[in-house]
Amino acid sequence: MEKIITMAEYKNHSIKKYKTVMADPPWDINQRGKYNRRSAESHYELMPVDRIKAMPVASLCEENAHLYLWVPNGLLQEGLDVIKAWGFTFRSPIYWIKPRLSLGNYVRNASETLLFATRGKAPVKFHAQPNWLFAPQQEHSHKPEEQFAIIERLSDGPYLELFARRHQPGWDCWGNEIDSDIIIPGYPVPHYSDKAIKKEV
Repeated sequence: MEKIITMAEYKNHSIKKYKTVMADPPWDINQRGKYNRRSAESHYELMPVDRIKAMPVASLCEENAHLYLWVPNGLLQEGLDVIKAWGFTFRSPIYWIKPRLSLGNYVRNASETLLFATRGKAPVKFHAQPNWLFAPQQEHSHKPEEQFAIIERLSDGPYLELFARRHQPGWDCWGNEIDSDIIIPGYPVPHYSDKAIKKEV
């Protein structure tokens, strides 16, 4: 059962601001396939784009911050809309090039797209980073571990991963499949870490 956190409880907890946020939302657009074991909904619960856009990501970030948003190739416009709703400005795509073909409604995809965006005055730390990486595929929707090295090379911490499935050293995380390190009002998750429920002193 989900632990419901009220606004009053939220205000009693420490509120940490992040300079870099990475998110891999479970997009509920063109991701369904009742009889397809490879469809997204057969692996995890999906979220409508309006609910993704309504997430208070801006309140989690410092005034000057970076955002990295994973988006299916067929949902680039929706990804740009989410970036705007979260208070960021799109800057560049970063492409994950895969070693084999994946699914696709019109052409077979062999890549996924990570949209990079900024807020305020937030230059990158490294100016020779290519906008692509070549990395192997793992289980369904598992993004390459190499992403963390690229993000940390370009962007300062503190770091936050939204919709995370595993803990990454040096990062806080939030999602349905892990013990979440932060509380997001209106977006309860099943389990929270001690870090999330530690009261202000």
